[in-house]
Amino acid sequence: MFNVNAFVFVSIFCASVESGCPPGWVSHASSCYHFSHDTEEWIGAVDICRELGGQLVEIEDAAEDQFILSQARKRGDSFWIALSDIQKEGTWVWMNSKTPLAPGDYTHWENGQPDNDDGDENCVNLEDNFNNLWNDFPCHEIINYICERPNEDASLFG
Repeated sequence: MFNVNAFVFVSIFCASVESGCPPGWVSHASSCYHFSHDTEEWIGAVDICRELGGQLVEIEDAAEDQFILSQARKRGDSFWIALSDIQKEGTWVWMNSKTPLAPGDYTHWENGQPDNDDGDENCVNLEDNFNNLWNDFPCHEIINYICERPNEDASLFG
């Protein structure tokens, strides 16, 4: 049986001094990213990222998106991100910061997305079938996810 608390404890205390990121996390700019090998529903991904000391990733700009896309494409999986319109259809909100997408905000939707196919697509993933561009997707589907947390070295030296 996997013990999440023991994993979090070990992850925190085995953090790499060089990168400022725990083992299993990748450093970029001022953040550390964890590209999961396990799969979860969207809400489960939100919870696990919190247990790991981070949050489900919020993509803020093209530079961050390009880094995440390159990593996701190497892995060949679809990944949850923190964007959802679960509270109000068509109003996309970054669920950690509670920040709604506004006109002019950075997005990277696949052509024709979001489309709320079958009236049941309220969470956003980087869809491997769409070259990892943004796609609205049913929140109950079980896929990989990306967590983000601050890079301790970047906050000390950046």
